[in-house]
Amino acid sequence: MRRGAPLLIVALLAGCAARPPMVAIGPLGDGLDAFLAAHVPGDENIRADPVARTETASYHVVQVRDRERPHRHATHDLTVLVLRGHGTLVLGRQRIPLRAGDAVLVARGTPHWFVNEGRGRAVALAVFTPPLDAPDNVPAAEFD
Repeated sequence: MRRGAPLLIVALLAGCAARPPMVAIGPLGDGLDAFLAAHVPGDENIRADPVARTETASYHVVQVRDRERPHRHATHDLTVLVLRGHGTLVLGRQRIPLRAGDAVLVARGTPHWFVNEGRGRAVALAVFTPPLDAPDNVPAAEFD
């Protein structure tokens, strides 16, 4: 292999970087940037906006500025798809690094919290099954 070939390969791979996740759900159909511009958290550390609902699930855009408090969901399973940013999800006693494009399942009853490690807000699509009709955020005092 010639001397310049490794640099060329790196440059070509950088040009093939994955695009940001596209989410075409309800009000997100106009793009995530437009949605976030209309749903800016004030002094809130965490903001959750519902964006869609079916008989079996509800869908929410969640923005985290700093971190969540340890909690569990007593009656809902949660699937999280990170759309922007990066951080660490603490799931029980496990620490899982997450970045845009990653997804994780949080089974009901499992203590968890997310710590944003980026400069801006971390943004995720959170899917609750069954649909979230009332708050289901039980403090996980053993982790406080």
